Amino acid sequence: MPRPFPILLSLLLLAVSCREPASVESFLRGEGPYVFTVDMTDSTAVYDLDLYTRIDARECPAQIPLAITWKAPSGLSFTETVYLPVGRATSSFSHDAYAPYRAGVVPSDWGIWTLTISVPSAPEGLCGMGLVVKKQLWDTEN
Repeated sequence: MPRPFPILLSLLLLAVSCREPASVESFLRGEGPYVFTVDMTDSTAVYDLDLYTRIDARECPAQIPLAITWKAPSGLSFTETVYLPVGRATSSFSHDAYAPYRAGVVPSDWGIWTLTISVPSAPEGLCGMGLVVKKQLWDTEN
């Protein structure tokens, strides 16, 4: 007969390991446009979004203009231009860019959104575009 303690411990570990991750990261290689799906279905959460990329070139601009289009689950969309700052070279042939894009986002429509990023003036050596979505539960005490 199996001992109850190992079975209970296994069930407890399984329950803890099945939690949703606190963040989701996606990187799309190539020239773009880069199309991401952003799950904002949880009405008890706010979302932080970060953008990142890598440029494999000896020289690159200090920032990269990005044309960003959001499409809501309802079909409505809006477009904006943002500038992704490029950091110092990480090697003699590579530059990384990582920056917060939006913090504390509360969507107007709960659901799956589509985020399309175009790089109209892509620097030579741009490897792709990445998006990090961090989900945080609302602070209900404030």
